[in-house]
Amino acid sequence: MLLASNHSGSFFDAVVIGAVIRQPIYTLTRGDVFKKKAAAFWLRQIKLIPVFRGSEGRQYLKNHDITVQEGHDAMKSGGAVIIFSEGVCVNEWRLRPLGKGTARMAYQTWYGDGALKNMGVVPTGVNYEHFRGPGKRVSLRFGDAILINDIQTDPLEYERWLREFNELLERKMSQEVWTVPADITKEERTQRLNYLFGDCTAPAKGNAFQQALGWIGRAIHRPLYSFIERKTAKLTARSVFYDSVLFGLLMYLYPTIVVLLSLILGLAAGWEAGLALFFGLPIFAWMGSRYKA
Repeated sequence: MLLASNHSGSFFDAVVIGAVIRQPIYTLTRGDVFKKKAAAFWLRQIKLIPVFRGSEGRQYLKNHDITVQEGHDAMKSGGAVIIFSEGVCVNEWRLRPLGKGTARMAYQTWYGDGALKNMGVVPTGVNYEHFRGPGKRVSLRFGDAILINDIQTDPLEYERWLREFNELLERKMSQEVWTVPADITKEERTQRLNYLFGDCTAPAKGNAFQQALGWIGRAIHRPLYSFIERKTAKLTARSVFYDSVLFGLLMYLYPTIVVLLSLILGLAAGWEAGLALFFGLPIFAWMGSRYKA
């Protein structure tokens, strides 16, 4: 299947979708981050597929066929491909105009070499409570898949076929992506979002003892978190990439830091102390996130 998603949360969108999809997922992402070989190698390891736009230079237009082929191969092997149909990432509660990339990929998959006639394009909506920092509610919604016979235009009429596909996809995605007007007050926006997230219950805050452990967990980790948070803000200039880069840095750096600290403590005070730190730090980190007064 080809998951056609909105794109309001940058890299975090694929993480949210991938958290509930059972098969391997491959994500189409901006091609300019693949220009350095070292970065390209690691991005490939987490199943990212580069997409180069024509606006980045005519020399990249030929890579469109490569992108389509990689997506085709991923689906043929049983994977799911995520494509962000708006083409750009903006922190907004609305569906932006769709580009033609999803339609072109669907066309090539259905009618190109080694056609996959049973491929479905699934309209996907990722809706966030807010776009800054942790502790947000997220609603992930999947609509009914678009199948090959849902498009009535003759495939030989390529441009007309693309337009009909996009019109159908936009109607279906609009049902899954929540709209919150930008010109309303902050209070009205909060009321609107609370209504939309009405069936998304927040975890219980725990008893007084659990909240005390949570406070300890946050106090222990605050210096590290604040340091990474400041670095992220400087790196991204608090753009649309802020939240996802913060998550990515924590996801990769935190386990490394825990291992290094545990090894150092183990060498200095014995393996029992090292193991206690190795298991204790992540547990307190989880408590700090889970139990808040």
